Amino acid sequence: MKKTIILFCGLLLVSGVFAFDKQTTFGINFGIMDTDQFKFNPLLWTAGAEIDLQLGQYLMLTPEATLVGNGFKFKDFLLFPGVLLNFTPSNFFVGGGLVKGIYIGGGETFVADDFSLKLNAGLFSRNIKLTAYVITSFDHLFEKYFMLIGASLGFRL
Repeated sequence: MKKTIILFCGLLLVSGVFAFDKQTTFGINFGIMDTDQFKFNPLLWTAGAEIDLQLGQYLMLTPEATLVGNGFKFKDFLLFPGVLLNFTPSNFFVGGGLVKGIYIGGGETFVADDFSLKLNAGLFSRNIKLTAYVITSFDHLFEKYFMLIGASLGFRL
């Protein structure tokens, strides 16, 4: 857990150095997530924070952290810190990156050994960001029962 947090903070620091003169936007987002079967049982809600660092005209580096809750029990959570690189030809973006799953709950914390692939696409404006994404394990790329699919609405500050 400590190594993951230190790695995430280091990535934020390095990405901040690259985007020193560029446009930087902080955002918070809320959304839903489900498996690839779309049963929404249980309801998985998400809340996240991200920093969009514009690297030139067409690239955006996005360090992020997403908290996933199971229904309204507030006992068990998943945390997905990660970094994404997006192609931004206009107000549309598409890209991908790495996330790492961390289970928090029941008095214990469990960090997944492997990184997962996150692919996303969406639209953004000056104040709003709409994102659809897929998280899949590298061991079972796009296999049924091994994917999480989500959507979020973000507010850029």
